Amino acid sequence: MKNIAYLAMDVHARHCTLGEMSADGTFRGNCEFDTSEINIIEALKTVKAHKKYLTIEEGSLTFWTAQVASPFVTQVITCDPVENALIYKSPQKRDKVDTRKLCRLLRLGELKHVYQPQSDHRAIFKASARHYIDLRDQLKTLKQKVKAMYRYWGVIDCFTDSVYSPRGRDVYLKRLKHLPVRDQIKRLYHLLDNAAAMKHEAKNAMKRLGRKYTEIGEFKKIAGISDINAHIFDAFIQTPHRFANRSCLYKYCRLSVTDRSSDGKQLGYRRLEKSGIGELKALSHRAFMAAMRGANDVKRFYLASLERTHNQVHARLNTQRKILATMYSIWKKGDTYQPELFLGSPN
Repeated sequence: MKNIAYLAMDVHARHCTLGEMSADGTFRGNCEFDTSEINIIEALKTVKAHKKYLTIEEGSLTFWTAQVASPFVTQVITCDPVENALIYKSPQKRDKVDTRKLCRLLRLGELKHVYQPQSDHRAIFKASARHYIDLRDQLKTLKQKVKAMYRYWGVIDCFTDSVYSPRGRDVYLKRLKHLPVRDQIKRLYHLLDNAAAMKHEAKNAMKRLGRKYTEIGEFKKIAGISDINAHIFDAFIQTPHRFANRSCLYKYCRLSVTDRSSDGKQLGYRRLEKSGIGELKALSHRAFMAAMRGANDVKRFYLASLERTHNQVHARLNTQRKILATMYSIWKKGDTYQPELFLGSPN
């Protein structure tokens, strides 16, 4: 029996490919099978090794596959496919070729790990937040369609939200000359009402799942952090211990700055990192804008940063990072929020 086996699985809805590589770098081949829990378990059992390390690229089936495979391997490592340039930039891209390259990268320790929920409850909580965000965005799209349709037919002064209200709808509908067009917009209104009701239900469901996480209450004490933003941050981060430091948190939230150079020369302009979760970046911006409406510690931090940098954009980004860093810190340390946390020097 071999001591170590490096395994890579390419998972699809219909079939899977499992590749195996030994500790000395010898590729031992692939096996293909239909995608099912039983077949995955049987394929892993056929690998004879004391230690089995399995890698899977992040995707829609990754969480389920990792749960199935975990009892039968030493470790399951979920990796970021975007970082695997050896695979996705290759002119030869097939499942059997990909698994061999994944085995090689795993053996060399060159994979970028993607955090996976440690419990079903955390995974369900994150899914509920995503579901709420999806319904929120669908509702926004429907509202844009309603206004666009009115303007297409000459009703261009629909600037306020009254166009969506039950009373305002009748006023705007009467201004349309053609009955078929009225019927089309009425159908959009029907979808809009259903989406709004579903969004409200999704928000309540997310809040119910978040009751067991006491840190959410501490997040809401920070100026600008609403109840929804606190739940979304907690759902996506899952645990503060996943990040080695605040810089990793900033990168995950798309607030870190790229640093690309060669031979001591800067390559292009410095800009914000594009990889990560855009919703968390947007969350920090919403919190910043809300905090700027009153007198509080967040606003004082922004003004101090503005005085130091003389740049509104840099001061705003510093404040957004500070908001996220404060939430991260009180969660990681198990502390309660103290306004003094914002009284330190700007980033």
